[in-house]
Amino acid sequence: MPAVSQHPQKATGRLLLVAILIALLLAVVAGLMFSDADAGQDACIAAHAAERGVSPEQLRSEPRYQEDLVAILSSCSGMAP
Repeated sequence: MPAVSQHPQKATGRLLLVAILIALLLAVVAGLMFSDADAGQDACIAAHAAERGVSPEQLRSEPRYQEDLVAILSSCSGMAP
């Protein structure tokens, strides 16, 4: 087998295709790693906020909910006191 391809255009096309597939795979894996944690935590916070009868935005922004928010974040991250 020769070291240089007989069809350089085919070889370049295949190399480009493989590089694109690898890049897409890495993008999907990175997206899954970062989006699942945030979405899960947001859903957990929303559920706890609903239990208290407030919106997640109120829970995050109003000082009177600070202790509740700390407990909720600990619970949602699996580090419940």
